[in-house]
Amino acid sequence: MSDNKLEKIVIAGGNVGSSTLSHLLATDTFEITVLSREGSTTTFPSHASLTVKRGSYTDAAFISSVFTGQDAVLFAMNFMAMADQTKLIEAAAEAGVKWIFPTEYAGDGKNDAMMSAVPMFQPKVAARKQIEELSEKYEGLKWVGIATNPWLEFSLQRGLFGFDIKNRKATIYTDSAPFNSTTLTQAGLGIARLLSLPITTSSNPRASLSHYANNFVYISSCLISQTSLFASLQKATSTTKDDWQIEESTIEESIATNREKIAKGDMRAGAMLTYAYYLGEGKGGNYEKKAKEDREVLGLEEGKLDEIVKSAVQKLENGKVF
Repeated sequence: MSDNKLEKIVIAGGNVGSSTLSHLLATDTFEITVLSREGSTTTFPSHASLTVKRGSYTDAAFISSVFTGQDAVLFAMNFMAMADQTKLIEAAAEAGVKWIFPTEYAGDGKNDAMMSAVPMFQPKVAARKQIEELSEKYEGLKWVGIATNPWLEFSLQRGLFGFDIKNRKATIYTDSAPFNSTTLTQAGLGIARLLSLPITTSSNPRASLSHYANNFVYISSCLISQTSLFASLQKATSTTKDDWQIEESTIEESIATNREKIAKGDMRAGAMLTYAYYLGEGKGGNYEKKAKEDREVLGLEEGKLDEIVKSAVQKLENGKVF
């Protein structure tokens, strides 16, 4: 690490990591190491600044060798791999890494009510707490949370916003409200620009990594609603409202129903409960004010919803699902 900039970065994880990797390589200013699980068939681009290390996450010597000498670790692990992340965070701290970007890519982690209400957010809260506790032993250790809210294309294609595109069915929540959502491309670009910030700066303190130390950066493509999504969907599918089978419900009904299902062990209900909090009015899904400020810092443009929806629909029709 130079006096005021990250230089050596480890990336551990899936789709978000892949999107971020391409944008980081495009800057041509980082030495990047990708940590890949032994036996993984994932391929990576050939680049002079990129090293791929494959091995067992339980091999302490291997993991230590990957993390030693690194400035930062960016985690992008799936929900089922969070136990692995816990061990890797400790290993990174022991190896002297000072900046850890734990797996977030979800809601506003500073919204305590939202975090406590949604079970899927609990491992994320625990990871931040773990890093803060480790910082008492490893001086200078910090976390940075990356809020993205739900993935726009992924969620749209899978009906998680209430729209079954293939069958032209819509569930409209009468008490829903605008919420932020992000594409993988926007997230990757935003993260790359975040990592490129100086650690400190006197000209604009917000435009520094130090501003985000033990804090969140808010990335968003669009502030959307079911109404705006439905309008864009009708354009993308050349349909009208009359072509859709519409059912009305409420966010509160969704929350109650999915809590009951969770109690019975239904894992999908956990995801549906999470989306109810994204879409529900006053439940934490709208962080547009913060996203606008960070958009300016990172030089990000607001997404064009019609274009994003059209692309997602075309890919779905062609069998390409995010």
